[in-house]
Amino acid sequence: MGVKGIDELVAFQLAVSFKLEVYALVRLHPKASNDRRFRDQLIGAAAGVESNIAEGWHRHVAGEMTTFLRYARASLAEADRWLLDGVARGYYPPAATDHARQLNRRCAAATTNLWKSLQPFIKKKGVGKR
Repeated sequence: MGVKGIDELVAFQLAVSFKLEVYALVRLHPKASNDRRFRDQLIGAAAGVESNIAEGWHRHVAGEMTTFLRYARASLAEADRWLLDGVARGYYPPAATDHARQLNRRCAAATTNLWKSLQPFIKKKGVGKR
């Protein structure tokens, strides 16, 4: 049967949840919210996960989608580093990031699994040619 819409993708659902959790974290902690550069970097990375999955989905080509899934994974890694940096800066306590970081890990796993599921549909350059 297959997936009919992007909203059915677990990776996409988790990306949206992660982004919203990061937005809430920043809103709840004035020091994080008031540091414009920090805030913009963290929010940009968190929003980039959802955006990259969506862009890959709408290209309708497995090879291109896998590229954007790699970008989404990189955005997850960047956002996680910014979450930890907020703790280091004293913007919020470590426990405040627990839910966001858990969503990040779950989204990373789902994104990787989606990437792996697309591998059989990608034409490999040079395979079988001499």
